Amino acid sequence: MLRNIFSFALKSTRQIQVSAASSSASFNGVIPTDKIEKRFSLSSGPGGQNVQKNATKVEIRFKVSDADWLSEALKTSIEEKLAHRINSAGELIIDSDRTRERHLNVADCFDKLRSAIYTIENEQEKRKTTEEDEKILRQRAAVATQHRLQEKRRTSEKKASRRAAVEL
Repeated sequence: MLRNIFSFALKSTRQIQVSAASSSASFNGVIPTDKIEKRFSLSSGPGGQNVQKNATKVEIRFKVSDADWLSEALKTSIEEKLAHRINSAGELIIDSDRTRERHLNVADCFDKLRSAIYTIENEQEKRKTTEEDEKILRQRAAVATQHRLQEKRRTSEKKASRRAAVEL
């Protein structure tokens, strides 16, 4: 069963590589695996003898400035947001030792990279607030404050009228 999953993953990554565009306005989810270096090492944690025999921990790395499959704006945002994962050579490093299977850890690394890129891209596409927007928000806050204070006064008057009735 694992062989079938692995062969499917291998075929699908080959198809994705063929359909990848070299540079586009936005990230389309395609990561060219041939341009990313993969390193394997012994994993830590539970696993018994498997941990000592098989190099299942995966580390992927690529130079962000040389990634022609990312737009320039996205590259600069990645360098800013993921600066803690970039080494002195300018390589973005992502690792995974979540499972005992090497190919699943490779897939996990690419999923982490893809989700990080999508998150950064979504932050870029958020609408910037303008002066007009801030003015409208201030007006709405002022109106809400007035309504709140009016409601407090009404509640206070209602309770005061109850007290006056009791004192008689």
